[in-house]
Amino acid sequence: MLSARNLFKSFATSEGPLQVLRGVSVDVAAGESVALTGESGSGKSTLLHLLGCLDTPESGTITLQGAPLHDLDEAGRAAIRRRHVSVIFQQLNLIPSLTVAQNLAFQARLAGVLDPEWQDEIAARLGLDTLLDRYPEQLSGGQQQRVAIGRSLAIRPELVLADEPTGNLDETTADNVMDLLLDGVGRSRSALLMVTHSPRLAARLNRVLHLREGRLT
Repeated sequence: MLSARNLFKSFATSEGPLQVLRGVSVDVAAGESVALTGESGSGKSTLLHLLGCLDTPESGTITLQGAPLHDLDEAGRAAIRRRHVSVIFQQLNLIPSLTVAQNLAFQARLAGVLDPEWQDEIAARLGLDTLLDRYPEQLSGGQQQRVAIGRSLAIRPELVLADEPTGNLDETTADNVMDLLLDGVGRSRSALLMVTHSPRLAARLNRVLHLREGRLT
């Protein structure tokens, strides 16, 4: 499903270029869940941004189902994000002026693939079917996280990228969110790459990769 080869990425600083990724290669198959671990500053979020078409590598290749992503222009990357790749941020980025139902449908509407039956099923499985008329500010942190996961799955993406999706949740809520995320990804046959600092949660995924000083170990 996803294949990245020899990715390099640096950022300009007052002291010169800071090399963040140093030749990273990774593959994730359809239906596979992979945990990405590493210390703060090791390059985890940078790697997710490259794979999610939020940024471009200095060198290296990224393909999704054989189609190259690494050399797309901004319009091309935006099209991939709308339809084929979903990114779940810690900040969630729910739209406060939209209800739960409207937030769930937002990305699918943009992509032109809204499926009301699939959205209803997602809402039911995420325990959101009684909250559809509420706004994000009326939800708990765990409920907001479930909305973000539901929105990401509504387009049936080929790839789901999650950056510490349970980082702000208590252990019980984090386990419930992980259950729902893994179930949703499995049902849609998406590939999942999840950044986490929790060895306990990482162990629930099919594989664990460790990023250290810009290299996978």
